[in-house]
Amino acid sequence: MGINYTSGFCKSCEERRKLFRKGSNHVLHLILTLLTVGLWAIVWLGVSIKFGGWRCDTCGSSAVTTE
Repeated sequence: MGINYTSGFCKSCEERRKLFRKGSNHVLHLILTLLTVGLWAIVWLGVSIKFGGWRCDTCGSSAVTTE
C-alpha cells in the first residue's frame, strides 16, 4: 500500500502543510479481480474511494483543505 502526498491548509496547525493519504496497490487488486472473476472489484472500488481522506503530515488532523 502506497502513500499519496499533496500540499494544503491544515485548520489545526493554521498553516500550509504537507498532506498524506493511504493509497492502494492497483496491480495487486487487478490480479485479485482477475482471479476471483470480478468479485474483488467491489473491494477495489471501496479502497480506491480512499475512505479517511487527506491528513496533515505534522499533526495528523483530518481538518484540512487541498488546493
